[in-house]
Amino acid sequence: MRSKWTFLVSLRLAQKLRTTTLSRSHHRLPVLGLSIAIAVLILALSIVNGFEVAMRERVLSVFPQAMVYDAGLGALSQDQIELITSQAEVESVAPVIEMGGLIIGETMQRGVLITAVDPLLEPEVNRVPEFMIAGSWSDFNDQKFGVLLGGRLAERLQVRVGDRVELMLPSVDWSLAGFSTRSKRFKIVGLFDSRTELDETTVYISLQAGEALGRADYRQGLRLKLGDLFNAESLLERLYFEEPAMSLVGSTWMSRQGSLYAAIGLQKQIMFVLLSLLIAIAAFNVTSQLVIFVEEHRPDIAILKTVGAGEGDIRFIFVLQGFFLGLIGTSLGLLLGFLACDVLVALIAGLNQWFGVQLLDEYFVQYLPYERLVVDFISVGLISLVMCVLASWIPARQAGAMIIREGIKDGA
Repeated sequence: MRSKWTFLVSLRLAQKLRTTTLSRSHHRLPVLGLSIAIAVLILALSIVNGFEVAMRERVLSVFPQAMVYDAGLGALSQDQIELITSQAEVESVAPVIEMGGLIIGETMQRGVLITAVDPLLEPEVNRVPEFMIAGSWSDFNDQKFGVLLGGRLAERLQVRVGDRVELMLPSVDWSLAGFSTRSKRFKIVGLFDSRTELDETTVYISLQAGEALGRADYRQGLRLKLGDLFNAESLLERLYFEEPAMSLVGSTWMSRQGSLYAAIGLQKQIMFVLLSLLIAIAAFNVTSQLVIFVEEHRPDIAILKTVGAGEGDIRFIFVLQGFFLGLIGTSLGLLLGFLACDVLVALIAGLNQWFGVQLLDEYFVQYLPYERLVVDFISVGLISLVMCVLASWIPARQAGAMIIREGIKDGA
């Protein structure tokens, strides 16, 4: 254990070093570089965390968590439905028919996923009804051939609530009069804005309208809401292998969005490693202050040695200086990283408004999410301090090995 005087001397030198560092601009640069490196890492981790949370809580709440169908391409029997709903992971279910097709406005057309749902049961498995910005989800009940569109899809088609659009399927019907495409005109009864890619790729119609449009060519299945998203695969495997006589097939969010979710996690790990190396470089730059400090205080070191300070005491003093410098840079960096999240979100919102563009249109969410986690701040702070302490060992060792007469000669 170090003696009390060693620690007190270290505090005095730390005060002197802090004054020197803050008073000279060229001395502030290494500490500022460490702060910026930490702020960048905090910002990057917060944004990746935000995308992960948005993926889990918003995207996976509007996209199906699990879908189950009859393997024989027919409608699900009552026994099959009872088997599915009896599973512990299943919180609620709702019937659904999915059909790839085309939506045609007055002047434009787009490829979309036509989703036929039960207006009363769908809110139990889907959060889209919470994101209505015009019209009402319940208008399905009043308008048999009503359709709900995403707000951005409506903008691209140049339509609004009350207008009519045509939904067309890639099916051809043959008759004595020739062939005709499978299509039907629908009235727009509402618009939603989930701020995900769903707003441009999916339209909703009632289950009754879906059966009339798709007829027997498209099978009806069940959309499931699960208590734990990550049990989706095991649930389907149990339905497949433990009850093969039921002839059930299905898909989960992992097959549709799982690769994206995994990519977010991998990206966070890669960014943490790469930006940690940036912090390591900045930490070694900070120790350049200690090298200069050692040279400037060679006489003081010689005096300490003459009064009985050993090499270990001197090394401890300068390692502690490295810790104090790292503490200054780390604290400032964590503060900058915390504030940078809000600044960046406001900046992107301002650019979108000023220039009339959507910078995040190509992503699965059309806004910049962020999630500041305490564990990230603690981890980054500890890593930074450890790197600064390790990097300070070189000048501290140099100070401890200095010969007394050399220090006294320099001070003469």
